[in-house]
Amino acid sequence: MTNNESRKENDQERIPIRKLLSAKDVADILGISVKTVHKFVRDGKLGCVQVTAKERRFTEEQVRAYIEAQSRRPEEVRIDTTRTRRVSSEPEKGGKKSSRVFDRANLLKEMRSWQ
Repeated sequence: MTNNESRKENDQERIPIRKLLSAKDVADILGISVKTVHKFVRDGKLGCVQVTAKERRFTEEQVRAYIEAQSRRPEEVRIDTTRTRRVSSEPEKGGKKSSRVFDRANLLKEMRSWQ
């Protein structure tokens, strides 16, 4: 065994290199756009390996960490629904007739006073 072969074996034992994922791979995994993946990196929500000034790669661990961080929800934050009340979403057709009749009556009185 030569010295170079020995060095290669030692390097492989010390640094386990896993396949790095592209931004498109991560976008496909998460079901989002590539643009959103880069936004998450800028916002610090998703870790990455900066390969060049323009290229980013992602490890499986970084993607899993993001998924776990998004999956956990605090249990103490709950919405109190005991004091809510139902509201009709449909408006009354034609508005309130009593107010419309009242306005028409006042209008007729005013028009008669002009004569």
